[in-house]
Amino acid sequence: MLIPSLAAFGPLELTGAIATWPPVSFVLGLVAAATVVAIRANTSGRAEHAPRLIGGRRSAVRRRYAGEHIALAGAGFAVSLVFVLEFIFRGYIWDGSGASWWRVAAPLVVALVGVVAALVLVRTRGSGAPERPVSPPVRRSWVSFSSPMTLAALTVTALALAGTTVAAGLASSPDDAGDWLWLVIPIPNAGDVDPVRVVFYGWVYGVPALVGLVLLVVAAWRALDRNAARSFLRPETVAIERAARRRTAGGIVWLTTGACLLALAAAWRLVGNAGSTTMLMIDRPGTYTSYDVAWRYAELASLAGAAAPIIEIVALCMLLVVGGSLVPGAGHASAAAPASPGAGPSVMDVGYAR
Repeated sequence: MLIPSLAAFGPLELTGAIATWPPVSFVLGLVAAATVVAIRANTSGRAEHAPRLIGGRRSAVRRRYAGEHIALAGAGFAVSLVFVLEFIFRGYIWDGSGASWWRVAAPLVVALVGVVAALVLVRTRGSGAPERPVSPPVRRSWVSFSSPMTLAALTVTALALAGTTVAAGLASSPDDAGDWLWLVIPIPNAGDVDPVRVVFYGWVYGVPALVGLVLLVVAAWRALDRNAARSFLRPETVAIERAARRRTAGGIVWLTTGACLLALAAAWRLVGNAGSTTMLMIDRPGTYTSYDVAWRYAELASLAGAAAPIIEIVALCMLLVVGGSLVPGAGHASAAAPASPGAGPSVMDVGYAR
């Protein structure tokens, strides 16, 4: 019966499901993201004490930034949904012929589309000549509205994905069709036994992932740069616009990092598959022979495979937080600004968001 089987679903069964069935990671990431968004909403609501801009100006500012926020939110949801749909397609629909090279590249490509869409909206609807010049002008760069910690996390994630891809590609070997997707593991002390060949994160997966990673990072850099460089509308809108630009920059960085983490988790699952191969059994007439499979980096590959589900959950949480916190109205509480242009020199602050 269904109810007893669910009641018997204990910690060990849950751990096994996370490790073997990625949609479980999606569910856990969704729960974590909902918790984070709820905490943010409650905190912002309690912190909202500053007066707001009058209706017309506030609406103009929100319209200026709404498009890019919606694009990033939609991209966060899209990358998460593609993660689940790709698993269902590969596991239950696809016939398994050839290599599923899109497995690692898909999150990067979908995130790339979202970042490019946000960049286009920043350059069109989100930019333009100021209604009244803001002075003194301060030069802003692509790091102006982003947290150093999130940028560091993105850098580490991108380098980890690139390093894993290059190292695994160099260790891979081609199959009979010339696709670099095998890891050849020799059998020590058994020269008459063919090496073991297992599916691996070779160049057939790595090259599309590297291309997607480079394009995504470049697009994110350009989007962050244009988000920071555009002019403010007028002096009294500086505070609310800075808050909106922080949300845009945060969405870009979190979306890019989450997509890179999902790609890294997919790569580590493939690497971990090779690390799980430790013995070869050969059934000959009248005898059963077993051989130990030796691979220098088997322990490291096993650790990567074990860490992959955790990385998936973190990545999905980040992506779903982007989707949940950047929809219209989700972040306006933190964007309150002084209502009067004469509130003092603080409204003239156009420096770095930090």
